[in-house]
Amino acid sequence: MDSSKDSTASFFEDNPEDIAKNLKEFSESAKLLSDSKANLLDNHELYWIGIYKGEVSVKSKKLSLLLEKLEKRNIPLEDTVIRFVEKNKCALIL
Repeated sequence: MDSSKDSTASFFEDNPEDIAKNLKEFSESAKLLSDSKANLLDNHELYWIGIYKGEVSVKSKKLSLLLEKLEKRNIPLEDTVIRFVEKNKCALIL
């Protein structure tokens, strides 16, 4: 079984309280993108950022380095909003 299937299977094995908690934390992270655009531009312009549990947890000039930092800090990719912060460009949300 590939890792995406493993992740999906484990998601549905979680109890409803854990699922609700994870969805709330992810929602807080997504909300940060829309509510704090000016702040993100001021502090993180031209950086890749990883938002976890409603706050910027890591940033890097390179996506590959950001992913390494997330892994080193044991921050789960599936619960992280990843974005490149740039003025007047399309949002790249992973």
